[in-house]
Amino acid sequence: MKKKIVFALLLTINIGSSSGATELGIGSNFDLHYGLAHHYLERADFDMAELELQEAIARDPDSRKAHRDYMITCLTHLNIAQALAEFMITFGLGKSIPLNSEEKQQLDRDTAKAHYRKALRYESQNRLHREIFELAWANYYLSDNPTIMRSLAFALTNAAKNDEAEALYRKSFAVAPDSDKSTEDAYAHADFAYMLGRMARSDEAIQELKKAIAIEPKSPALHADMAWFLEAKGDLSGATYEIAQAIDLTPNYVVGNIEAPTSSHDFFGLKMLTYHKEQAIYSNAGLWSKLAKLLDKQGKEVEAKKAYERALQLDPDQEDIRKRLSEMQQKQH
Repeated sequence: MKKKIVFALLLTINIGSSSGATELGIGSNFDLHYGLAHHYLERADFDMAELELQEAIARDPDSRKAHRDYMITCLTHLNIAQALAEFMITFGLGKSIPLNSEEKQQLDRDTAKAHYRKALRYESQNRLHREIFELAWANYYLSDNPTIMRSLAFALTNAAKNDEAEALYRKSFAVAPDSDKSTEDAYAHADFAYMLGRMARSDEAIQELKKAIAIEPKSPALHADMAWFLEAKGDLSGATYEIAQAIDLTPNYVVGNIEAPTSSHDFFGLKMLTYHKEQAIYSNAGLWSKLAKLLDKQGKEVEAKKAYERALQLDPDQEDIRKRLSEMQQKQH
């Protein structure tokens, strides 16, 4: 029975609503929070259990069983003074003082942050369903927080729950208009674009990327993403422009090194020793390779050859580039 209560939110949550708990009709549901507290108690997660017990008591200050369990969590945290107060309330020796409106809002914010931090830990462990569970609770408490909405939307996308994710993305953009020009907004539009792309809605995906680039025009990653979508649609000219933009915006720095053979010493026809030298690989080598291939597809061989040469200069270990460049050089002769 407890598990049914715990998962009730995930079964009934109206992601497209504007006010979370109020829209669900469970804003004052004591059993929901008390059941969730026991879910965490069974997992020996006393921090989360204590927060949910506080939420339950905020909804029913006279519940002795909630005060009893809160007393236990206080003892696990060595909060003796609070545990004593809860003991007195449990046995009718004292009375609980209800929280005022401001205190309730602060409790909701603290609880939302705790659920969000827990979701991030599950994300690092690749435990998607637990991540979604915690994010849904964070969204329940702070239903108008765009960061939480977008994190939940991204997780739902990974779980192939695209309709719910789309509703959350669109709601987050309505809550936080792009007029703020934040980096978070830009990459949220990009994440949404990828979701739309996987749903074969490429035109909508491109529109979302345009919004992202309008917010962060100096992001090489966003221009590269746009190039990928335009190429997939067959717009090679547009893709070429976007990759060129990404190249212009990408700092040219060393990201690694390779050991490249230079010459060998022979002993009666047998290679005995090969000399090597260290050659750098630069950050925008891949972008130059992509530009060369796009130009090649359009039959712009002179420009493509220059781009291939530049790509190979930046990363000498690209055998496919070396092979294609050799073919082009042989064709000229």
